[in-house]
Amino acid sequence: MKRIASLILALICATGLFAQTSKLPTIKEIISVENENTSETVQIVNIPVDGTNHYWLHVGNMGIGNKTVQIDLDPVYQLYIPLGDNITDAVAYMEELKTLFKEPKGTMREIQGSFKPFFPGEELETIRVYKHQPLLTNQLQFVIERDGYERVAYLSKSDFGTLLRGLKFHGKLHPSER
Repeated sequence: MKRIASLILALICATGLFAQTSKLPTIKEIISVENENTSETVQIVNIPVDGTNHYWLHVGNMGIGNKTVQIDLDPVYQLYIPLGDNITDAVAYMEELKTLFKEPKGTMREIQGSFKPFFPGEELETIRVYKHQPLLTNQLQFVIERDGYERVAYLSKSDFGTLLRGLKFHGKLHPSER
């Protein structure tokens, strides 16, 4: 009988160890698009912190190199662009970025983003976004300059449109997040 009581007491004490809260953020995927040509995945995610939603455009991994040659070596660091704390703000920010596709080739805007390992951080840095037009395509080029080299990621117009439509649809399904 003492063994059973001791076992029950030990189990009760051990359950407190498993009830600890995680320090890792919860990432809720809103929409994800995988590019078949490059096998890159872009997403819109919600990372709630203390009950407040934070929507991010996850552009993915960035290549390392110069203006002509980029090598994808770093699977750890990810580029996240903050969109806002509700779906209305996120859609408005995406619509603003969408206007860059109508600008002439080479047009540049500076935005804020987070380029951190795995998850976005609170410290934001300046990201240059260019309208880029390689052969018969329309893309946004996200560029960060570091120590004499450039980190670059691309987002095609079709993938961008899919993300925006998915975000709007999510807003219709979840009106409490507007």
